[in-house]
Amino acid sequence: MRGLTAREKWMLGICMLVIFVVVNLFAIRAVVKVLGGSDDRIKELENQLADNEMWLMEAEQSAAKQAWLKANMPRLDGSLGKAQGDLLQTMQDDLFERKLKIEQQSLQDIVSNEFYTEVAVRLRIRGDEKLVLEWLTTLQGPEKFQVIKAFELELDRRSRETEPQAVCQITVARWFGADNGEDEVEEATPVDSEDPDLTRDTEREQADAPKQQG
Repeated sequence: MRGLTAREKWMLGICMLVIFVVVNLFAIRAVVKVLGGSDDRIKELENQLADNEMWLMEAEQSAAKQAWLKANMPRLDGSLGKAQGDLLQTMQDDLFERKLKIEQQSLQDIVSNEFYTEVAVRLRIRGDEKLVLEWLTTLQGPEKFQVIKAFELELDRRSRETEPQAVCQITVARWFGADNGEDEVEEATPVDSEDPDLTRDTEREQADAPKQQG
């Protein structure tokens, strides 16, 4: 076997160099791809860590809120219908004392979920703008467990009253603890089978039956 000439050695060196460069390029590309994926994964983990830290910070506050709601949210004392009627009666009494007129009123659908049971009423009222605004400020409060669900207020520009008049359409809801949120069902009044009138009517029908058949 003859030895390689100088030209052949030079060509072989160039081939080996090309192979070495190509292999290194592929290796560098793979490393860069892995590193790029690692950066994305690191960012994803950093975001997840930030979310978890925020959740841990809010967990204590959330637990305190849940405990406060459990201790303070009112429970139903009677049926849902009674609770809704009480809410409407409270609104009526308050508006009457403030000399505000109720033009329309209606009961809204009852809403129940795992957190609370809601009864609501819808009102359309009219009166002095100042009195209406004062009344609105009294509706909500942490201890009342009431919320304004819908609200429209406009001035009555056709009114000839001395004081500016306002018309307000509003839906007010009251919340109760959900564990007692089932409405009570009224039982039908049983018929007294010993009622003398009913007994006489029954005996008369039984006595007339053979005559009708004859």
